[in-house]
Amino acid sequence: MHEFESFVFLDVQKTGSTFVSHLLTEFCTEEVMKYKKHARVEDRYDPKKFYFITVRNPLDQYISLYSHGCAGMGGLARRLRKRGHGDLYDSTWEGFRVWLKFVLQPDVSHMLDDEYGDDANDHIRELIGFQTYRYLELAMRTPLETLAECETQDDVRAGYEKTNVVDFTVHHETFADDLEELITTKLRHAIRDIDGAIKHIREAPKLNTSDRIDAFQTDTRLGRKLQTTLNEREWLLHELFEY
Repeated sequence: MHEFESFVFLDVQKTGSTFVSHLLTEFCTEEVMKYKKHARVEDRYDPKKFYFITVRNPLDQYISLYSHGCAGMGGLARRLRKRGHGDLYDSTWEGFRVWLKFVLQPDVSHMLDDEYGDDANDHIRELIGFQTYRYLELAMRTPLETLAECETQDDVRAGYEKTNVVDFTVHHETFADDLEELITTKLRHAIRDIDGAIKHIREAPKLNTSDRIDAFQTDTRLGRKLQTTLNEREWLLHELFEY
């Protein structure tokens, strides 16, 4: 979470969030009230402030997360290696498919995140996949409390609608266009040198990136069964953002 005087950026992992925070640091005129990477809003929620978030197609997000781990980086890769699953990171497409099948299983969620995988939250990990959880824990005021009361997908939809704080979404697929729209409209009052900020958005190199394992892959199909599993686990992101 990157909080300023009049707005808050909700920085979902592997969605271009490092670039956005750097852009705000460079061009925002407001004082930083709090900065803690990927932190939740919770009791800091202020309805007078403007909240925006970054999102990404869950398959692309998983590929980026896996590639990051193959490069020896990232908390998830460290967790899995510590638990004896370092062999999953072999930097191949087939290796990614094996890894993805593994992390999509609800019963390994404790290896991905302590709270997501907590036994007390077993119904949460059955209802939503890891990337959906990462989105919801930042997009909702009280994510764990709200999700704890959910027993069905309709409950998740209702809980999200009730506690969602997001006013604007930056999609990774239209990243530069969405950011330019954001700083020239909703955040215009807080951005110095609009032209310079737009130039930065369009020309500055991406940050915190890894070499993609699918960069030279001609066939990036998952296979019907694995694709179906991914769609079923990350159903809410597909539903909300038409992925």
